[in-house]
Amino acid sequence: MTHYPHPDFAALDEIDWDDTESILTRAMVVFDALTRDDNALVADLLDQLPAQSTLTGMCEGYDFMRKLVLWMDPATDVRLRLHLYSGRHTERPHNHRWPFSSRIVRGNYLHNLYGSDAEFDETTDPSALTPLLVQRQRPGDVFALHHASVHNVCADPGTVSMIIRGPAAKTRFLIHDRATGSPFHVYGAAQETSATRANKQLDPAALATAISDARNLLLAHQTSEGRP
Repeated sequence: MTHYPHPDFAALDEIDWDDTESILTRAMVVFDALTRDDNALVADLLDQLPAQSTLTGMCEGYDFMRKLVLWMDPATDVRLRLHLYSGRHTERPHNHRWPFSSRIVRGNYLHNLYGSDAEFDETTDPSALTPLLVQRQRPGDVFALHHASVHNVCADPGTVSMIIRGPAAKTRFLIHDRATGSPFHVYGAAQETSATRANKQLDPAALATAISDARNLLLAHQTSEGRP
C-alpha cells in the first residue's frame, strides 16, 4: 500500500498520464497541499529526506540546477521533486522520458514551448526551432507537459519549482545544446553507467547544502511576501 505524505496525494491515483488536462487537474490538488501553511509539507519532506536512502540516491546536481526527490510511489514510480535553479541560462531544447506537472514556488523562469518531438532528432538544427508559445512563469503558476513535447526553460537565480513526474514512457530523451551545437541523450538510472550516476549524484555534503538552500529560499519567499 502506498504511503502518502498527505491524504490529497491520493489524487495522483486518478491521473491519466496520457491526458495533460488530467495531469494538471490532479497535480494542482497535490501542489496546493504542499504549499499550504507556508510550504509546511515541503519543509517536513525536506527534514525527512536525509534518512531515506532510496530518495537521496536520486538527488542530483547539474550545471543549471539541483534536483531533490522528496517522495516517490514505488508501485508506479511517480515522484515529487524540488528543483533549485542556479540562474545559469541554458539554451537546451529537449523532450522528456515522462509526462509531468510543474508549479513555481519562488522566482520565475522563461518557458519556451516548441511543439511535438515527432521530427525532433539528432539532425535537428536547434537554432532553427521557433517557440510556438513563450511564457513567463511566476510563483503559483502551474503547467502540465506531455513527454513528447519539446521545450526549454531559462530560470532566474534562486528560482524553485516543484515537479510531479509520471511513469517513464521511454528509456531516454534528447537534448540539443545550442551553445555547443551538440545533441546528446540522457537515460534513466537503470540504463546509466555507474560513472555517470556517480557524477550526477549529490554526495552527503552537497545534499545537506541543497536541503539548507531549499529551506532558506522558501523562507526568503515567505519574507518577500510579507509573512514573518
